[in-house]
Amino acid sequence: MAEVHVVIVEHNLVRTIERSVPPAEPIPATPLEVSTQLAANHRAHGSLDGRYYFTDTQAAKVFASLCLEFVRAMADKRLAAINALAVGVAEYRADESRDRDGTGAAG
Repeated sequence: MAEVHVVIVEHNLVRTIERSVPPAEPIPATPLEVSTQLAANHRAHGSLDGRYYFTDTQAAKVFASLCLEFVRAMADKRLAAINALAVGVAEYRADESRDRDGTGAAG
């Protein structure tokens, strides 16, 4: 059985890159397939969390770096929005489509 590498992302942060046995499902072969898996996880769970498998170390490292760059860009964008708040503004929401209880229901 061939060895693969897995990038484990938890709470949007890369937790580990490690050797693993191949998963039951096929390993994505192209950057587009991995990106599709990443987008599906983000859409389903609102985070990048998941286990992402690669056939070589370099691809795993590149993917892990891209995940962290994505999180950095998201944090930088939110920091800029907070810094731009007018004096006296008491509230900030990163996701304007949700109401105060986080359900997205009109309130």
